Amino acid sequence: MSAFTKDAGRILSPTETQTMTGAYRERKVNEAGLKPDEYVRSEFFGLDHVKQLINHPDCVGLRIHHAKRWEDVNGKPTAKDKGQLVPRVLLTGVDAKGRDLPVYADKSGMKDDNGGGGSVGDGHTCPQHCEDSN
Repeated sequence: MSAFTKDAGRILSPTETQTMTGAYRERKVNEAGLKPDEYVRSEFFGLDHVKQLINHPDCVGLRIHHAKRWEDVNGKPTAKDKGQLVPRVLLTGVDAKGRDLPVYADKSGMKDDNGGGGSVGDGHTCPQHCEDSN
């Protein structure tokens, strides 16, 4: 049986969620010595882009890729070694065999510009774009 099914994972309780995110934050502040506004806590992606991934006919779920990119203080991409290396996440649709899928071009005629592939990225990072509870 494949691990890549529509029911992979589970819904976590609010307590589990808070424990996990709290442990991450504690490590950043207590062990790494960072201030709360000096590290990325989360990243927001709009539903329209997520739908482009999950609307692919072969999509059974999403893969979250952990990544890093050189950025300036405003979060804009820079050349290697310019600015700071910032952790980011990328979303891709995944098929039942565990393969990343191309971003789905819907019937409106939108096409991806990289010949099939790609992911959703450049979400709004927190703490720059979030409520205090995130």
